[in-house]
Amino acid sequence: MTSPLHGFSLPCRVRSTRRQGSIALRVSHQEIRVLAPHGTPASAIERLLHERRQWIESAIATAIAEQQQRPPAPAARHYRDGESLLLGGIAYPLSTRPGPRCRLRFVDAEFVLELPRADTARERRLKAVADWYQQHATDAWPPRLQRWADYSGLTPSGLKLRRYRSRWGACTAQGLISLNTLLAMAPEAVLDYVIIHELCHLRHMNHSPAFWALVTQWCPEWRQQRRWLKNHGRALQLD
Repeated sequence: MTSPLHGFSLPCRVRSTRRQGSIALRVSHQEIRVLAPHGTPASAIERLLHERRQWIESAIATAIAEQQQRPPAPAARHYRDGESLLLGGIAYPLSTRPGPRCRLRFVDAEFVLELPRADTARERRLKAVADWYQQHATDAWPPRLQRWADYSGLTPSGLKLRRYRSRWGACTAQGLISLNTLLAMAPEAVLDYVIIHELCHLRHMNHSPAFWALVTQWCPEWRQQRRWLKNHGRALQLD
């Protein structure tokens, strides 16, 4: 149920859930969401909104400001001369050259896409680029993960690398960590944050205060890195 009657600058949507315990508030640049345990009296929700009014309006202002600072969605890529590709948060120029097969190389601070003569198929270019990022992650990230595991004392059972569309990383109950190869485009500090985030799930399979305290121990600036992903994550894409 969406209601504009609470006097906030955004509409308020109240949702009854099966959650136990207290009422939760979620604020975005579009709305205020109230997640209330089933059977919660409307008076209790109104009281909470009144008590948290200052925090809610502050959170709204922050969410709107962050939304306005986000870059626009990137234009479709064709992988032609004059475009660029990201690596470690830096945009490097892309050029095409004749070659025996379709493959991407990184040479002298430039991406070079080798193409057989008259090969204009975007799908093959995209695959060559995706393969390069996959190989880069395969070569560079296992030692990086191991260094963080040794440093933190949190040891995963394995590492899976692939291109995901809706998540940056994951950790299973069996201790297998997955990382999105598109993080190769992000600054290294952002990649390290995601690695630490998933390592901390080996001890806390949730996002409890204890989990975030552990993340803070190894990555004190995690909020900054998470905000970077929120604001720039749309640019980390290939198609």
